[in-house]
Amino acid sequence: MGCQASRPSPEEALILKAVPEIAGYVAALKQHSRKLVLLALRQLLRMVREYPREPLPVAVAEAARYKLYDLDGVERMILRLVARDYFLLNNNPEGKQ
Repeated sequence: MGCQASRPSPEEALILKAVPEIAGYVAALKQHSRKLVLLALRQLLRMVREYPREPLPVAVAEAARYKLYDLDGVERMILRLVARDYFLLNNNPEGKQ
């Protein structure tokens, strides 16, 4: 039964299969998250599934750099990257300065 603790949860396995480069962050998240680990992993898995592939590891790397384990903050970082890179907003439709 001791092997059960070392085996990753299904959520963790899916995250690492989709984005293996964030394995270090996932391990740290499991130690430092203020949420229940399973809830944190489910939130991260949702982000992996919902957001474009490219901005997620960028945001996670930045979060890891600052030891940020608040996934709401990480999600805001992803959304900023997605908004800037994927949506060209024309705030001046008539071309006026």
